[in-house]
Amino acid sequence: MDRRRLERLLSLLHDTETSAHLLRRICVVCSRATGADGAGVSGFASGVPNMVAASDATAESVEALQTTLLEGPCVDACLTMQPSLEPMLEGRSASLKWPQFSPRALRHGVRAIFAFPVVVDGRAVGALDLYSRRSGELTSAEVDDALLLAELASLTIERSDQLDVVGLTTEAAQPWTYSAVVHNATGMIAAQLGVGVDEALLRLRASAFASERSVTDIARDVVERRLRLDVADSRE
Repeated sequence: MDRRRLERLLSLLHDTETSAHLLRRICVVCSRATGADGAGVSGFASGVPNMVAASDATAESVEALQTTLLEGPCVDACLTMQPSLEPMLEGRSASLKWPQFSPRALRHGVRAIFAFPVVVDGRAVGALDLYSRRSGELTSAEVDDALLLAELASLTIERSDQLDVVGLTTEAAQPWTYSAVVHNATGMIAAQLGVGVDEALLRLRASAFASERSVTDIARDVVERRLRLDVADSRE
């Protein structure tokens, strides 16, 4: 786990519009971090994709094309649980893979498109998609950013009301269904960062993910003031 990369992306997330849903903010950060022109998240329930969030109106339209046509990189990424990367949408390869989606996406000005599976409990429950108005590959650093943001989307979906959208259920869909120590830590992080509990919980879970420790252990460190997860401290 690249801890510096995680902290940089969480800091970018912290700087986005806090009133927007967390998944939309992840889309905005993904677009900024990779230099793409837009990003979206689609859920994948019972073999059918549906749009969950998008960074902007154009990304929303292109995301909707995939869910309507049941064709495109988000579908492929979910089925294969591997990234689906198409740097030249006007090329023959893309037209053969997605004969309906490709020409319609091109009419929206999209020239390259990339999808990264969002995995919860070993299942692809959706995909994080990037759209670019220019043809060309992502750099390895941009791919790594997108992969980590897809992980953050997974952490968000796994414990949010978006599970209803992607067609999954879980035993702990809200922060207060965790143990008291996790609930208390989430409140402390929210106060430190000046954010809502959804972002605070994501930061708590991301720290556990990065350190390969349990959420409860990280929460206990926060509550007992051995650990701070605020943006300023994470940059030290």
